[in-house]
Amino acid sequence: MGRAVSWSDFDMNRILIVESDYALMERLSRTLTEIMTVGCATLAEAQAAMEQDAFPVVVVDESLSDGDGVALLKEIKGRPSSGEEEEVSVIMLVENDSSRNISRMLQQGADDCVTKPFSTAALKARIATQFKKKRMDFTLEACERFVATGSASESGISGEHMVAIDKYIFDFDCGKFSYEGQIVELSRTEQVLLRILVENKGVVLKRGALMERIRTETREQMNEDILADTVRILSVKLHAAKYIKIVFGIGYFWIDAQKQL
Repeated sequence: MGRAVSWSDFDMNRILIVESDYALMERLSRTLTEIMTVGCATLAEAQAAMEQDAFPVVVVDESLSDGDGVALLKEIKGRPSSGEEEEVSVIMLVENDSSRNISRMLQQGADDCVTKPFSTAALKARIATQFKKKRMDFTLEACERFVATGSASESGISGEHMVAIDKYIFDFDCGKFSYEGQIVELSRTEQVLLRILVENKGVVLKRGALMERIRTETREQMNEDILADTVRILSVKLHAAKYIKIVFGIGYFWIDAQKQL
């Protein structure tokens, strides 16, 4: 399906939005002024568009008038690739924000999920993250000595910048993260969020302070909606619901191992 996407295609920002809600489509197009936006209302239109052009990022609603958006996700991710092709990033728009539904999307190959209703600024920030990932092989390098204070026990720390907690291994210098031996791909914002949470294990981080730190380190747009979505996706990707906790109205924290709920 579609022609090969090569690095030369990324000289121009272009995005395909597959969304049956015309009003939402128009709103997104007005917001994404820096990007050449192509809108499609159905699976058939999207498939035809991808036959004619290359899109580094595709945004797909899970519920479309002529079928399930997950079918398009599977089709995009199931396409054979070669060394000259660049994988298409897919952001799914989901109605059901349950961990099970988001986990299903990620298992099918989605690069990110945004739950409805959402702010256009939140989606724009997620799209920007995908474009930046295309242009750099991001490695989260420590700006200072990483002190894993209490993140598990001393025996669970494998080095200055590598932390082992139960079934997790977090290598913050190399940007490599695993759960039960399986690699977990995290975006730059998710990596920064995880490091801040782990560094401050057991400490409730107020939303305002957390957003400011993430903005400072990533220079990404950040507001309460984006932060909440990022926390939720990070928790799903890492199967970390027993570690990442919400203090409603205040903020978030990574719980002590011995105090798991």
